Amino acid sequence: MKIVVLGLSLGSSWGNGHATTFRALLSAFAARGHDILFLEREVPWYAGAHRDLSDPAYCRLAYYRTLAALDDWRGEIAAADAVIVGSYVPDGVEVARYVQAHARGATAFYDIDTPVTLARLERGDTRYVSAEVIPGFDVYLSFTGGPTLERIERQFGAPRARALYCSVDAEAYRPLPVGKKWDLTYLGTYSDDRQPTLERLLIEPARRAPEKRFAVAGPQYPDTIDWPANVERIEHLPPAEHAAFYSASRWTLNVTRADMIAAGWSPSVRLFEAAACGTPILSDRWDGIETLLTPESEIVLADTSEDTLAALSRDAAAVGEAARARVLAAHTAHHRAAELEAHLAEAMQNERTEGKRMKNQNAPLTLVAGGAGFIGSHLCAALLARGDHVVCLDNLQTARASNLKLLEGHPRFEFVKADVVDPLPASITSRAGRFTRVYNLACAASPPQYQEDPEHTMLTCVVGTDHLLRLAEQAGARFLLTSTSEVYGDPEIHPQREDYRGFVNCTGPRACYDEGKRAAEAMTFDFARTGRADVRVARIFNTYGPQMHPDDGRVVSNLICQALSGRPITIYGDGTQTRSFCYVSDLVDGLMRLMESDIDGMEPINLGNPNEMTVNELLGHIVELTGSGAGVEYRPLPVDDPRRRRPDISRAAALLGWEPRVDLREGLERTCAWFAGELAAPRVAAAA
Repeated sequence: MKIVVLGLSLGSSWGNGHATTFRALLSAFAARGHDILFLEREVPWYAGAHRDLSDPAYCRLAYYRTLAALDDWRGEIAAADAVIVGSYVPDGVEVARYVQAHARGATAFYDIDTPVTLARLERGDTRYVSAEVIPGFDVYLSFTGGPTLERIERQFGAPRARALYCSVDAEAYRPLPVGKKWDLTYLGTYSDDRQPTLERLLIEPARRAPEKRFAVAGPQYPDTIDWPANVERIEHLPPAEHAAFYSASRWTLNVTRADMIAAGWSPSVRLFEAAACGTPILSDRWDGIETLLTPESEIVLADTSEDTLAALSRDAAAVGEAARARVLAAHTAHHRAAELEAHLAEAMQNERTEGKRMKNQNAPLTLVAGGAGFIGSHLCAALLARGDHVVCLDNLQTARASNLKLLEGHPRFEFVKADVVDPLPASITSRAGRFTRVYNLACAASPPQYQEDPEHTMLTCVVGTDHLLRLAEQAGARFLLTSTSEVYGDPEIHPQREDYRGFVNCTGPRACYDEGKRAAEAMTFDFARTGRADVRVARIFNTYGPQMHPDDGRVVSNLICQALSGRPITIYGDGTQTRSFCYVSDLVDGLMRLMESDIDGMEPINLGNPNEMTVNELLGHIVELTGSGAGVEYRPLPVDDPRRRRPDISRAAALLGWEPRVDLREGLERTCAWFAGELAAPRVAAAA
């Protein structure tokens, strides 16, 4: 199987039994031939010095900083045979919804704290799981067995609840040849509801038997506790030292949380670990313990301080040996891994999971308006590669249907032919609630195209943006407007920063596009200002790459096509005007980062390559790459054509961690090769 686990922690065992549990279970599961990706939320209290595992040999361990960053792993989640969400995961309800929306395989909730979980749900506490998401998991894996399993199915609607107790890594936990240092020990993080039992079964006996030695290991104990002089405190004991700790103990204490005592059938991982080390265990009492270890012969139960003192007076080596034999026979990580495999296989075979694999009718959707265009088609491909369900909306007025050729037939891609100037079609509005992201790239973007029908260009910018914003408002989706460097006009400052207000001729031939985009920005920010939509605005500078239209009139496509064809190469102006050229994959990366960022969306962000050059310099590179010997013709510069253009991308670098990575020569080589293939295709077809 290929599985993805989203758990509280694998990398840090600091005050945290989850890491110990996952390390043993996943190591054994991988040994059975399975592939595992563990995704952990990066949080301060499990970072830095508290992180004691960085590169496990049995799985990939990766961190994500925010919920939005989970999208980086959407493809892995969608492709997995099973996805497991653990208890106590930060923002667990939202993580559960995300997994249930995107996973096509089986989904499971692994509750390492089942009685605590159920008690919280009874109080309305839904910090990491809610009654709403439980039925959405194909299987509820529980640290607690017995009657609780039936309750999870009956009361909370889980399709199936199965016990998956904690376990022990028998290689890491075994008797070690160390001397006995303590008569009674306890290993566990402080807990209010465990402390009375610890007082009764360890601290009070220590006061009564000052000649004996005791130890309590674990963090977060308050300074107000009156520890007897013969009780040694160990603030943190890393897992690598557990076996030696238990082996140095004549007895060790097992203390169970109140909710787990009430539920019964809730063994602690420390119970199995101590037993695997052959250490006799003294435990509080709860229903179901006898199904795991037999009282008196494999474990000793205590209710009072007197019970503890009586146990400490006996020779318990045989109890420890019997407990070790029982645990090695039934409760190692290898046993649990086999059980997990069986539970997941059962979940994978049910009709609901099979239906998800065929088609997830409720999956969130990403809308890309203008998705058949040059940049839009690249964006659609990148979103699909990430695992999105993509709806491409385009009127094909300036785009080419061939841009979508490689995307057609993809199970998560859909094309809708429509114009955003018109009311959005029912195929979009009827599913409004499923859209979580709306990208607006709809508009002709080269001067010959947008000047051919200036009225439609202006309406696309204003009316089309209004339609898409209203869809985002209805859906609660995040909206991204692709604006343009043209809003700066023929700039008076250089390079252009986002706070520059521009120098635009509002009555010139380019105004339909320049002013249209400025109006679209104003409308977008007004929707945000009034709380109607969560927005992002990108101001795109010159972009180039494969799938540009050969006749779109942009300088890169013009020069390459003319150079390849042998026709005279046209330069408008004297060629000393400057531009900055960004390769399309870099631009798409910037758009996706901006969409998923947690920034305040009330300010635009420049996306472009700050490497400025003259048009004559660009021509030199293209002539060299194509080997063209064509002559050059200089023609008058079009009205309002900017003389200089270069983005200041400091905001994108600081807020998105973004900068262009593809250098100009590499990008031009790819683009020239693509255009060469496009221009040769008709001749090949004609010859055939």
